[in-house]
Amino acid sequence: MNIEKQIEFDKVKTIWKELAITDRAKESIENAGLCYSEKDLQKQLKDTTDARNLMEVLGTPPLQNITEIKEVLQIAEKGECLSPYQLERVESVLAAIRRLKDYLERGKAYQNSLAYYEENLNALPELGEEISTVIRNGEVDDYASKELSQIRRSLVKCEEEMKQKAEQILRTKKECMADNYCTYRNGRICLPVKKEYKLKIAGSVIDKSATGSTLFIEPSGVAKYYEETQLLKIREEAEVYRILYTVTALVLASAETLKENLDLMEKLDFIFSKGKLSMDMDGIMPRIN
Repeated sequence: MNIEKQIEFDKVKTIWKELAITDRAKESIENAGLCYSEKDLQKQLKDTTDARNLMEVLGTPPLQNITEIKEVLQIAEKGECLSPYQLERVESVLAAIRRLKDYLERGKAYQNSLAYYEENLNALPELGEEISTVIRNGEVDDYASKELSQIRRSLVKCEEEMKQKAEQILRTKKECMADNYCTYRNGRICLPVKKEYKLKIAGSVIDKSATGSTLFIEPSGVAKYYEETQLLKIREEAEVYRILYTVTALVLASAETLKENLDLMEKLDFIFSKGKLSMDMDGIMPRIN
């Protein structure tokens, strides 16, 4: 007969697993079996007691699932460029490590042995600061580099001049227009010109209405601004990738330290899940004979 089922340890593990946060801790719980070593058993019981005691004075530890960050590190190790979203995930984990360090540091005041795991966590502050400086709201920030800042200012200016030029022609040739506003077709700013006035507006026909009565013309005076914006966008893309590759290299250089942090977070998650179970079940530490 299966001993685990006989003593309903399998049912306990089902409840216990729900209290873990990381996938690895859940897997460890799933694979947990009976302990036959008194030394190991005493250590595990003490971990559970320490975890419970710490949570009773400090609350639940700030742990989070870290599966996604492991995938991000694998991408960096393949030599691929990390996206702004992926770099933000790295920053998020570094912030979680900082919070966990602070939590454990406060636990030292209670002479709790688990609290001293704090000394093995490295929040990599320089890496976190670099990512937060370069990435903002899911994008490479305008001020990530002087070059990018200059390119984006030029791009905004060029697009504004393009729009102003188109609107100027729209006003001066009002009688030729089917509407009183400019529109975009295939990424180009166009004037809605009545078909019969086609020859009065110098430019390229980009599109036409469903009836064919309106032609969407990019004025010749506007086209040069469009070409300039396209060149600026190519420069912008190149600079963005240069920045992303630079920060990706910093992440890669810190990959081993990050992995050590993750391993420790998973270990602590497993230990604290036992403390949570003890609290939920109002358990006590048994004497071993």
